[in-house]
Amino acid sequence: MKKSQLVAAMTIAAAAFASPALAQQPNLQEGNWEITTRMEMPGLPFQMPAQKHNQCITKKEFVPDQSSKNQDCKITDQKVTGDTVSWKMSCKDKDGTTEGEGKITYAGKSYDGMMMAKMTSRGETQTMKMNFTGKQTGPCKSPPGKRADDY
Repeated sequence: MKKSQLVAAMTIAAAAFASPALAQQPNLQEGNWEITTRMEMPGLPFQMPAQKHNQCITKKEFVPDQSSKNQDCKITDQKVTGDTVSWKMSCKDKDGTTEGEGKITYAGKSYDGMMMAKMTSRGETQTMKMNFTGKQTGPCKSPPGKRADDY
């Protein structure tokens, strides 16, 4: 086998085993995004107010940060199918853990999505649903993937 054939075969093999999440990118405008989160928790006698934060979203860092301060969160099983991004999240803090699965669908300068999560704190478990909307508002105000509100 010639050297050029070997290089071509290795390139094809590497492409075949590359992660699909890295190969696909949703239709999104990079920059600062204003993200609105509405949370629903069964059993609460009132509707929680919507929360807003800003985050730098790029084509490499496109999962919205839903962690609270002082939480150590990890995103796993991130997948991109067309303009929809799905993921699993696992967070830990001094009081307990949060496990969840979410997905959002980008449309250039906006997105809609949701996440279902289970929070365990001090021996009690609570489920919650978070609905997200996002809109791109201009250039990044923080490092990619980070909340601008924290800087």
